[in-house]
Amino acid sequence: MKCFACRKGKLERKTVDLSSTRNGEEFTVRTDGLSCTHCGFKTISNEQSGEFTRLISDAYRRKHGLLTSDQIRDVRKRLRMTQKEFADYLGVGVASVKRWEIGKIQDQAMNRLILLMTDPVEARKNYQRLSPV
Repeated sequence: MKCFACRKGKLERKTVDLSSTRNGEEFTVRTDGLSCTHCGFKTISNEQSGEFTRLISDAYRRKHGLLTSDQIRDVRKRLRMTQKEFADYLGVGVASVKRWEIGKIQDQAMNRLILLMTDPVEARKNYQRLSPV
C-alpha cells in the first residue's frame, strides 16, 4: 500500500510507536502497525485499530491506578466466570464487562467495586478501614 503522507514510499507492517489521547491526556504505545519505507510515516490499519485503542486505554488505566483490560479478563477467568456471570456477580450489564475487556475505561467507583468483589486482600483492607478499632 502506498504511503498516505509522502505518496512515494510503501507502508509495511512493523512494530511502531504511536500516540493518541485518552480523556485529554496523550499516551504513546508500541503496537503492530504500518511504517513508510520512504518518509517513516507511521499508522495502523483498520484491523489494528481495536488493539491500538485497548493499548492506549490501558496506558491511561495504569497511570490512574485502574485495572487494565487484561487484569479484568484475568480476574474473571480466575473466578471461572463467563462475561455474563461476572456481570451478574458485579451487578452490571454484560455489555459493560465486554467493553472493559476491549478497552473502554471503567470509572473509579466501578474499579473499586471490581477490586472489592474479586480481591480478598482489598476487601479486608476496606473492611478494616470501616471497622471500629
